[in-house]
Amino acid sequence: MEKTAHPIHKLDKNMQPDVPCCDQWEWHSPLASPFLITGLPWLAQDGLYRRLPLNPSHHIRSEVDRLANFTTGVQVRFQTDSSKLAVRIVLADKATMYQMSATAQCGVDCYIGPAGEQTYVNTTRFELAQAEYESVLFESLSTEMREITLNLPLYQGVKELWIGTAPDASVAEFHGFSSDKKVLLYGTSITHGACASRPGMAYPNQLSRMFPFEFVSLGFSGNAQGEPELAHLISQIPNPALLVLDYEGNTPSTEHLEQSLPAFIRIYRKVHPEVPILVISQIRLAKEAFDENLLQRRELRKELQRAAVERLNQEGDAHIHFCDGSELLGPDYQECTADGIHPSDLGYKHMAENLRPILTSLLIR
Repeated sequence: MEKTAHPIHKLDKNMQPDVPCCDQWEWHSPLASPFLITGLPWLAQDGLYRRLPLNPSHHIRSEVDRLANFTTGVQVRFQTDSSKLAVRIVLADKATMYQMSATAQCGVDCYIGPAGEQTYVNTTRFELAQAEYESVLFESLSTEMREITLNLPLYQGVKELWIGTAPDASVAEFHGFSSDKKVLLYGTSITHGACASRPGMAYPNQLSRMFPFEFVSLGFSGNAQGEPELAHLISQIPNPALLVLDYEGNTPSTEHLEQSLPAFIRIYRKVHPEVPILVISQIRLAKEAFDENLLQRRELRKELQRAAVERLNQEGDAHIHFCDGSELLGPDYQECTADGIHPSDLGYKHMAENLRPILTSLLIR
């Protein structure tokens, strides 16, 4: 006899999406004081949850323009003594990706604590068909001041966002940064966060929990080609502490990479002559164990980038550095991706942990 299919949340209450908040809440816009939104260098200018300027000084391709609306790496930071916390969000679209969880594409996750001591709490729950939802992140905690970090969706745009606290709770400014310096990361879908299970697991977000700096993720999935226009725009971001270039995987050809990398660096250097630059070559792909041509192409591009950095060092630029990306996933790299290309949470954890000492040497001086 044919059995009737039941959605899993009908069978397991722990997988049920949240219902709209019905208790009493005080709703706050994070665009207002005392909330701090990081990862959006043009927020004060445009007032939008957008990672590039609305009217850029240099032309950008339509694909990059669209991806700039995705809030990967964007964080909301504040302090509150509220015993409960919720979010209400209006997205540009609902979850649509087959290779990523809805929580990564459209969700918000929450951490408590200062940089270096942040602890994961929860991720929003919602129906897949929803482009607008409310979700409780925690409730019934003790009434004491806590530092909160909310990581916004990786692969979706945010039109509106509100943060809910208990009506009698106080909200205060976040004071966790040691300066106004920013770590800028320009790269591919891997920088963008595919295929993390939730926003906080993307490697730029993981790194942001290790250092008292603002991190700006300029990952443009499939479309980080080292265009000079992006070099000009990125050079406009004030107070950089470090620029990371991790775009090899999107370059149309080896020849394009050979030409674009020195040009990108040259444009950036005209504005920021002494800011450290870290060039990261591509991580290892699972197929390389069986595809010799794929392995050789990556090795060729890795050595090309290493040589470009060494050449600039010899010409007197002591502030540019190279990282061999093939080592970032570790020896068990074939078990560290979700689809043979993009890291899983395990892969991103290895990347962040292996990059940590490198960034420490460049940032903590």
